[in-house]
Amino acid sequence: MTSVTVVVDNRPGLEGLEPEWGLALWIEHQGKAILYDTGQGATLMANLAALGLDPARLAGVVISHGHLDHIGGLGPLLAARSGQPLAVWCHIGSFDAHYKEEDDGLKDIGPPLGGRAAYEDRGAQFNFVDVYAQPWPGLHLLAPVPRRTSFEQPPPGLVTMLGPAVLPDPVTEDLVLALETAAGPLAITGCAHAGSANILLHVQQVMARPVAWLLGGLHLDRLEPLPRQDTLEFLASQPQLRVAAGHCTGEQALGDLQALLEGRLTPLSLGLRLEF
Repeated sequence: MTSVTVVVDNRPGLEGLEPEWGLALWIEHQGKAILYDTGQGATLMANLAALGLDPARLAGVVISHGHLDHIGGLGPLLAARSGQPLAVWCHIGSFDAHYKEEDDGLKDIGPPLGGRAAYEDRGAQFNFVDVYAQPWPGLHLLAPVPRRTSFEQPPPGLVTMLGPAVLPDPVTEDLVLALETAAGPLAITGCAHAGSANILLHVQQVMARPVAWLLGGLHLDRLEPLPRQDTLEFLASQPQLRVAAGHCTGEQALGDLQALLEGRLTPLSLGLRLEF
């Protein structure tokens, strides 16, 4: 059996858990405990304790991309383990420059400790994914995800730096975790910066089977109406697909998905545990 428990999310759930803008998922798979993303860091450790999840059990951490709301909790997690080595899997682009455009200028939304060395000093042992990795049986890491569709584009307002130039940030490091489960292939994404349709197409190609579940943040809240609708319709066109969405998906998009998927949507919330 495979299970996924929502440890960090901005959508409230079980009493005693604190929400924050971010995502962290505790995965149990073939006897291994894995953390996918870590939230911003303010609530991760307290929520793990409230759920009875021991970070000493972790076989490793997978980081979907280098934005603060997904990698921010890695520092507190390493500190709680008192420097004990911890395998961390991500794409090296997670340590690229990541900014968000705001009215008063650019806001740094990258790793809060800066470069990889600060994390390595605290016990992180990085394993950088380049196209594909299989660190544990039945678990596949895919990064970067090929951008195949014509209608999916990165959300506006995210930028990176190339020398003095400010450029749109495609978040090329976007990493998907694909699990082999009894229910079929499960695709887990932090924010779907590569696009939900692109993720499904890539996981299907790698796993040689249609994806049974898409789980995570789908970042539909800030997309322009037309590409947003195209993505929603693509998801609805997959008759076998079930979706468990939260974090950056957006409440309006969740409502639209609920109508389009006709019972095949599960909204994520703090403390929710799904079994596959």
